[in-house]
Amino acid sequence: MVKTKSINDPVEASDGKRILVMRRWARPYSKVRLQVAGKGQWLPELGPSKALLDDWKNREDTGFTWDEYVARYTKEMESQREAIAALAEEAQRGTITLLCQEKEGDPHCHRHLLKKMIEEAMEA
Repeated sequence: MVKTKSINDPVEASDGKRILVMRRWARPYSKVRLQVAGKGQWLPELGPSKALLDDWKNREDTGFTWDEYVARYTKEMESQREAIAALAEEAQRGTITLLCQEKEGDPHCHRHLLKKMIEEAMEA
């Protein structure tokens, strides 16, 4: 099973393995925040590039759209197919929770796109 949460959300045993998927460490959180029963991981390569994040943050000035973000993030993740497949295998054995700093209710976060990629890999 694949879940998503904000790293700001409470840590719960039902999170299973908590995986931070951001290029930069989510300050001010300690690495302890990742762990539930000793399980936690940081996979910065599964976060969007700095250039993509910068374009998204400046979207009001540039007109950059969510559809453009999705296309670019998807392209960036083409080189991460092995990592995505490994997460799919792990999610078939137990729960993994993808973490980012954005609020969970925000649909414009890469972790939701990554979740879909992992679920598609689980079906393949």
